[in-house]
Amino acid sequence: MALRVHLGDLVDGSEAPWLTRLRLRNIMADYQSGSVPFLVTKGNHDDNDKFAEKRAGHRGSFLPEVNQTLIFKPNAEQTGVAVSQEGLMVQDFPNLRIIVLNTADVPLIDGHKAFDVKKTLAVSFAQLRNFALALKGVGKRDVLLLSHAPALKENGQPALKFNGRAVHELLRAFNFHASGVLHTGEAPAFGGRLRFDFRQSSGRVVGYLAGHYHLEADYIVNGIHYSLQNTSALMGRHHGLTTKFNRRYDRRFGLPSEYAGYVVSVDTQQRLLSLYGYGAASRVRRFQY
Repeated sequence: MALRVHLGDLVDGSEAPWLTRLRLRNIMADYQSGSVPFLVTKGNHDDNDKFAEKRAGHRGSFLPEVNQTLIFKPNAEQTGVAVSQEGLMVQDFPNLRIIVLNTADVPLIDGHKAFDVKKTLAVSFAQLRNFALALKGVGKRDVLLLSHAPALKENGQPALKFNGRAVHELLRAFNFHASGVLHTGEAPAFGGRLRFDFRQSSGRVVGYLAGHYHLEADYIVNGIHYSLQNTSALMGRHHGLTTKFNRRYDRRFGLPSEYAGYVVSVDTQQRLLSLYGYGAASRVRRFQY
């Protein structure tokens, strides 16, 4: 195993801030104690906004520096892992670059938290700029993109409130080894004018792996393969938020279906992406790219 990955939502975000912080610290300590390198990103529940929604003044919600310290700093302390201020992560292998986007990237605006992060999937303009630079520096490597939520839905509509379409268009431009300028609107912290140049890169996008929706799905939009994984914790068959996908497994504590995870293999010679599921997951999915 070359790498351990967590696609975010390490916690439910509904507990007292001190307890959520403790859980995040303990989870990251587990990754740090192992011998296998890791990439752990942030989900839309990790800012504790589910707890804060029920409190006056949204008290108990985390400011960005909390997860910068608890989640992204341990990633950055590893050799060979580059982490931006916004939580974009890059790790290289001989024929493959893995890029992890933070799709719960909601900066402060005028020093204040302007959005409920639990309800706002987004990539800031600053992270988008670093994403374009990460794609530019790929060289001959192929790219596997990971994030908590996908940039686009199956119908081609944005899955993020801010910059989902922009992420997708950069991936398209990368596959065409193109250059140009991308306009992302005028919204503070998310809008801007981004110049990109992928003419020196010869790699391809292997796929875009994400979670968030508590199901599995594979779809292609403009040549980009989106692959959704069932990254759902066990909630119980009759829980109101349990998806049809998870009800099929009748997940129970103490049984393999308590868990849901995947072993991901990328064969750059055969141009093959393979996903081997365990627990509440499909056993084998394979895709040419």
